[in-house]
This record gives sequence, structure tokens and C-alpha cells, in this order.
Amino acid sequence: MNYDQPIYITYTLLAASLVAAADLDKFSGPKGKTGRVVAISAVNTTGVTVADSSVVVGDGTTANKYAEAATPISAVDAINNTMVDNQSDANLIPADAAITVGSGGGATAGAANISVTVAWF
Repeated sequence: MNYDQPIYITYTLLAASLVAAADLDKFSGPKGKTGRVVAISAVNTTGVTVADSSVVVGDGTTANKYAEAATPISAVDAINNTMVDNQSDANLIPADAAITVGSGGGATAGAANISVTVAWF
């Protein structure tokens, strides 16, 4: 693995629901590359109400295995940026693995444009 020159790829979901705990999309990195989530951003397209939600990045079995970012109760156009600071080997994305981006659920209303940035090396 070469940590010196990672390939940064941002995966985007538009108007993704934050209401129910669910996988929203799936992606994989460049062939043979190991990854690490470095940032998650959510810009509300619908206000998040009653309870906080979250954006989770996992492996299809454990929803937040690689990263999680809170999306608190907030109005339309609120921006929630999270730099992922877990640098342990426990959150490394294995080469050629399918990754899920989902909602942690909890809110009674809410949707956001979500961006997940992964460094692949």
C-alpha cells in the first residue's frame, strides 16, 4: 500500500432521505485499492425534525463500520461537515469491497445532499 499518493474520490447522493435507517447506495473503489473515509458532508434539502439522524458508511452488515457523521435537527440548507478522524486499521476499507452509504434514521423528516470522500491507496 502506498499512503503517499492516495486517490481521492467523492461519492454523492442527491436528496437522500435521513428518516429511516437504511442503506441508500453502494459503491466500490478502484480495483485492488484499500480505502479510508476522510470526510462526510450533508447539506439539508429538507429540514431534519424531531430527532437527530446520521450518515453512515459501512459494509452492508455493520452500517457504521467505516464512518458516521451526525445530522442534527436543523433547517433547510444547513450544512453538516465531518472530518473523519479515526485513523485506526479498524476502519480501513478492504480492497475490492462493496461499501454502503446509509441513513442512521431517527428523524421524522429530513433529506440531504450527501458527499462521502474516500482516500484510496
